[in-house]
Amino acid sequence: MRVWILPGLIALSLLAPAQSPAPNPLKSLTIEGNRRFTAAQIVAASGLKLGDSVTKEAFDAARTRLMDTGAFESVGYGFQPNAALTGFEGTLTVAEVGAMYPYRFEDLAASDETLREMLRTQGFFLGDVIPLTGSVLSRYNRALSRFFDGKVEVVGRLVIPEKTDQPGEPAIVFRPAGERPRISQIHFTGFEALPSKVLFPTFADAAVGTEYSEAAVRRLLDARIVPLYEAKGRLRVAFPKITAEPTQEPEVAGVAVAVTIHEGPVYTLGAVRFAGAAAGQSRELERLVQWRKEETANFDEINAGLKSIAKRFQSRGYLHAAARAGRSIDDQEHTVDLVVTVDEGALFTYGKLEVRGLDLIGEPAIRKMWGAKEGKPFDPDEPNAFLKEVRDALMFDNLGPTSSETKVNEDAKTVDVTLTFSPSKPAGADRQKLRQPF
Repeated sequence: MRVWILPGLIALSLLAPAQSPAPNPLKSLTIEGNRRFTAAQIVAASGLKLGDSVTKEAFDAARTRLMDTGAFESVGYGFQPNAALTGFEGTLTVAEVGAMYPYRFEDLAASDETLREMLRTQGFFLGDVIPLTGSVLSRYNRALSRFFDGKVEVVGRLVIPEKTDQPGEPAIVFRPAGERPRISQIHFTGFEALPSKVLFPTFADAAVGTEYSEAAVRRLLDARIVPLYEAKGRLRVAFPKITAEPTQEPEVAGVAVAVTIHEGPVYTLGAVRFAGAAAGQSRELERLVQWRKEETANFDEINAGLKSIAKRFQSRGYLHAAARAGRSIDDQEHTVDLVVTVDEGALFTYGKLEVRGLDLIGEPAIRKMWGAKEGKPFDPDEPNAFLKEVRDALMFDNLGPTSSETKVNEDAKTVDVTLTFSPSKPAGADRQKLRQPF
């Protein structure tokens, strides 16, 4: 180190051996075709780094690493000198795997958080959804089996709800290898607030015949039984004990599941506050839902009100609007306060109108009656309401079935409407005749 002392200034110069830059350095890397994964995730998984030498072998290796993740159907690449001729600019073009599924763990002696963190440390960048491919499942199976020191063989497979009204979505479940017994009987104890004729059929309809695991039974209880109790204000209903024993019924295979219910106290509805997009419309929304404060908190009514709120916003063009209610439970006073929030989503407007089945006289009349809606907020109920108005007005002789179709353009945030008019006469008869001029 050399030090120069100048008037009013001290300057330090560190003399270190100069490092030669890598030949043909990578100056930029562009990712194309990605939707689910970010460019940063893909670059990190590829192993390519800015400043490294650009070679065909380096990009081949990056392509192999990305394909090995199981997240991509194909990976292409290209590179060329940059405009300043100071290095190379590269491009990775990916096609992501279409079907991805959430995954969960069952009957493994470790918490969900612990297992997910272990998988993250293995460099599995897929996150909480993975593709149903042999290579991905094999890697996850091996990693989970190693975590348990080989004492448990872990196998992942896609599980689809066996009944159409069974809760949940298809998911990849990692659990110990081997078949499970199926549920043949259900027994409940500890219930008083609900009659057995409601409790047993509601649960048995979804549970009997399915594979038994405590986790699966608890998911079914949450989906089928908890809503029944929450409709009666029993917000702390719990199932402290679940057991399964081989059924004692002759010639019946499977297990009999016994569930102990702790119903908990009844809660009343306290304060209701509207937040977010709903904040400025609190009076209107309160009149809409008509929730009964200081009475039993009936979550059937509350959930119906949330659907009505969402529909109100959807009728104003916010097609993907959703309403939710955050709960604040007071276990001393046995009350529950709600904070209602609406996620509006994007505003959709009317796009093009297509009219089918009318002649050169009838179609202009319908278009005039429809009016200049293009560009205005779209109301999903309007097309069918309009057709009813046309029918009630007796505009056409021999008017048969009518129908409406909508085409949602997610990118343009518009909705095209098609109105179809059919004659009531047999095929080949004249088209509808306009009853009165417009």
